[in-house]
Amino acid sequence: MRNPFIAGSWVRAENFFGRTAILRDVLEGERDSLWVVGARRLGKTSLLKELEHRALQNPQTPFVPLYWDLQGSADARGLADGLLGSVEDSEAFRRATDIAVEDLEGHSVADMLTTLVRRTVRSGWRLLLLIDEAEEFLTVARTDAAVLPRLRRVFQKGNEVRTVLTATRRLAQIDDLPDVATSPFLQGFIPALYLTPLQPEEARALLARGKFSEEEQARIQERTANHPFLLQLIASRLFESRDLAATLDQVAADEMVSNFFSVDFQTLDARERALLEPVARSGEQSLDELARAAAVSKETAETLLFGLRMMGYLSLENGRFRIGNWFFERWLRRVAAAEPRPA
Repeated sequence: MRNPFIAGSWVRAENFFGRTAILRDVLEGERDSLWVVGARRLGKTSLLKELEHRALQNPQTPFVPLYWDLQGSADARGLADGLLGSVEDSEAFRRATDIAVEDLEGHSVADMLTTLVRRTVRSGWRLLLLIDEAEEFLTVARTDAAVLPRLRRVFQKGNEVRTVLTATRRLAQIDDLPDVATSPFLQGFIPALYLTPLQPEEARALLARGKFSEEEQARIQERTANHPFLLQLIASRLFESRDLAATLDQVAADEMVSNFFSVDFQTLDARERALLEPVARSGEQSLDELARAAAVSKETAETLLFGLRMMGYLSLENGRFRIGNWFFERWLRRVAAAEPRPA
């Protein structure tokens, strides 16, 4: 039997699990500007690829999808090159809108996007614009700030286009940049939708592919807190080895996993990191204790802790906050132990 688990790359169709509410909000809801917030490796790209797949497979949908990955764009020219590449890569989009790459070459990114919307509407569709790695707009704002207001106007053209951004919480910083002196870029995209770890039943459906015992499935879910990347990674290795204890030890010691946690942790702002570290040191903390440790108001702590819970960094039991999953807790305890305690 072929290993059915896919660790480290995006999935869609029969390999995609869960996210029912967000899929419904995007494809059937009323909002035309959506920001999906998620930590690294929680499945943001997979969500966009599944939205693209479902829109293409549904003959009743009003949408024609276009997936646009911003990673590495850096400036307005990079955005334009990336958008042109997205159109070039999507034969289904070009066919549905009767547009050719040559129709876009030489245009600015805003003019290119305006042309795409116009041609999509003329062809009888609504554009479903699926923007991945939207944190890149922060870099663009520092190099070509003037392009953002023009893009925002296109993103929010009402019935003509439905725009979905995926990003970590870092994207919220864009509305604090002094050079973007316009209406807030994220106005209309807020409140954000949170991409959470999988629900228990979704994780069980995923793990059932490996024909593991109920005890093995329960142990994997307990250790990972249903984080999709960790679920796929452990299940893939367990499928090959059939030794759960050895697999858990191997993943806990894996430098790749440690690096994932390290980079992910740095995407959080300083106040969020300050809330997580005392929990790692002590095992659990109350809201009042965390507000004091992070030197923020109780109201601010509540807002930050809500986001950390939704993204799977923390869990809440009997009024006490704990680290969300065992692997992240082990890594964060090592980090916290290596840093001096606050005076």
